[in-house]
Amino acid sequence: MYPDSYRYARSAEQYLGKSAEEAHSIALRAYCQSRADAELVKVRLAPLHEGRAHQPGPGACLQRWSAAGDLTTTDARFQSIFSTRPGYPLLASPFVGVWGVADGMRALGVILTLTASLCVYGLLRSAGVGARWSAAGQVTLLVSPLGRWSLQALGEGLVAVCVLAALWGGVLVTREEADSSRRWRGAVLIVAALAALAVTRYSTALVFAAATASVFLLFYCLRRTKSAFLMASLTGGCAVTITLAMHALDLPSSQVTLQDTFTRHFLAPEVSDPWHRLVQLNLHYWHDRLSREAAQPLFLVLAAAAFWALFRRVPALALMAAAAALTGISQVVVHPLVSEADRLGVLMWVPAILGVPLLLACGCTTPEPSGGRIHDVRQPNAGRTETANADGPSTCRTEPHAGMPPDLTTGPR
Repeated sequence: MYPDSYRYARSAEQYLGKSAEEAHSIALRAYCQSRADAELVKVRLAPLHEGRAHQPGPGACLQRWSAAGDLTTTDARFQSIFSTRPGYPLLASPFVGVWGVADGMRALGVILTLTASLCVYGLLRSAGVGARWSAAGQVTLLVSPLGRWSLQALGEGLVAVCVLAALWGGVLVTREEADSSRRWRGAVLIVAALAALAVTRYSTALVFAAATASVFLLFYCLRRTKSAFLMASLTGGCAVTITLAMHALDLPSSQVTLQDTFTRHFLAPEVSDPWHRLVQLNLHYWHDRLSREAAQPLFLVLAAAAFWALFRRVPALALMAAAAALTGISQVVVHPLVSEADRLGVLMWVPAILGVPLLLACGCTTPEPSGGRIHDVRQPNAGRTETANADGPSTCRTEPHAGMPPDLTTGPR
């Protein structure tokens, strides 16, 4: 468990009717035990006998924090950052009530990760991708950092489900053969997913909605397509609604988050220039990050190639995946901390998760339903002359077909 896991567990216990003191005690015991278990693993792996002689336990942790109201600080500004995110602890409360804090949150993590993988499968199938390659997208998510963080006792799993559900709704809205009722269902799914995301982490919901509206508005200015206008209007309206709700409910703003970063969780006096400090910290962070990425460019190459394949095959989904990636980047920009960047920027993996199956499909052979003869999608005329096979439409073809979004069926030619 992480410190944030403790706070979510404490909130979940309070939703179950526990007092603040009882909730703190129960969540703290689970947190300290998990930390002791993690230390025990390190001790068992220690190469020196002296290290193995030490048997860590939760006692020191409990003694240190039992009388405190929080692992960090009880400052109201810090606590408001978590009390305004009820989505994950509300969802976790029944699991915590049945199986306890550690096992309940672990079970929820597994369920959310599997749900996210099913969303990947469903939205790829709705976009016209074959069953085999959609299943490959599921596997890609499960082995990616997004799958790893979704398993943790944190809100990342619920955030991933909400974002992927919104992408699924976008695919339904932009499908070529979809009638008005199906597009309405897609629109409802987008709004519901963004609403759930806002309750879970409203800053992420705002950035994702605004980024989606921006990329579709840009595409509309370039191509003047109806589906791009519909998506820009729908997600733009959601972004405005979230902004108005933030002001009406007086939710903590980015100013509070920056002060939390630069005052060590409000343990030091507030700074007068948080934005200037943020710019300076970003310059140092991204210089280091890009240097490391250049030395080991696997993620950058994979993400670029996957986005290219996704944009050629399903441009509408590629635009939404780009919006998700921009959301992950923005979260790192606001919190450019090495210790937090992997978790906060995990949505940057969405284009790779959705595009890798299409890259795999373009390099593989596909058997025809009649059996016997192998149809190679890499043949010169395969992109224009092949027929649909048992695994769905070819993911490498460049002409529009049923299952691709209207107006956004193909990329620039």
